[in-house]
Amino acid sequence: MESVVRPAVERIFKPGEIDDARLVPDSIEPRNLVYRITVGDEEFEPRVREHEFDHTVEFVAQQFFDDLQDYVAESSFAWGELRGE
Repeated sequence: MESVVRPAVERIFKPGEIDDARLVPDSIEPRNLVYRITVGDEEFEPRVREHEFDHTVEFVAQQFFDDLQDYVAESSFAWGELRGE
């Protein structure tokens, strides 16, 4: 799981920006996980779709990165920033 989550988080967030982060079960699809990230008063929950359709690790990592990048671009602390490029 670290090979999916860590590279995306390190590319998108600045050091010290995240207040809390943890993997939790997805309430919609329990076989998947959600990486719950708190920054200030905002919480993001991009899914780690590990068990859907037998995708490769690379595919899952890219999908997680894309979702996380979208969440951050729509946040109040990084509004409109396309981070991780």
